Amino acid sequence: MLLLLSVLILLTQPLGYLEEEVKTCSQNTVINGCTLVMCGSVKNDPIEGIISLRQQVEALQRQVQYLQATFTQYKKAELFPNGRGIGEKIFKTGGFENSFKDAQKVCEQAGGQLASPRSAAENAALRELVSTQNKSAFLSMTDIKTEGKFIYPTGEPLVYSNWQRGEPNNHGGEENCVEIFTSGKWNDQNCNKQRLVVCEF
Repeated sequence: MLLLLSVLILLTQPLGYLEEEVKTCSQNTVINGCTLVMCGSVKNDPIEGIISLRQQVEALQRQVQYLQATFTQYKKAELFPNGRGIGEKIFKTGGFENSFKDAQKVCEQAGGQLASPRSAAENAALRELVSTQNKSAFLSMTDIKTEGKFIYPTGEPLVYSNWQRGEPNNHGGEENCVEIFTSGKWNDQNCNKQRLVVCEF
């Protein structure tokens, strides 16, 4: 543990400092009371070894940051008691209903977004979830910008859809949001209606 700490301290020093230390030391180097043994062939430049170690530490730091962010996301997802996982996605619901805009806010505040199924498998996982709640749920896609052209919140066009026969029909000229029925089929719906909130993490 002490050796690892010493290497980390050494790697956080400015490169100029490291060059001076390596120039003044032999193969078995004593730095701050610890022995640093440079491994590798004799032809290898000790500076290159230190640079390589620094790069490895930076890569590990990035991995730790990624894992921390992922853990935080899963922790937030656990606020919702019911869920289904598929691939890298988790669909979760608290069983309550909201309008589309309020549902969006709930999911964003929890660190996710409204459910956006992009495959038949993801849609099937969502169908199971809404079936257990026996309620239709809002999906993230809308045609608010251009009537009849449903897009994801990112602005991308749909890569998958599962519309009920005869849908979308913009009934009454006020259906710009998408709901998923307990059957797994989709319908365009008025965004002000109250529907089950299902977030995607």
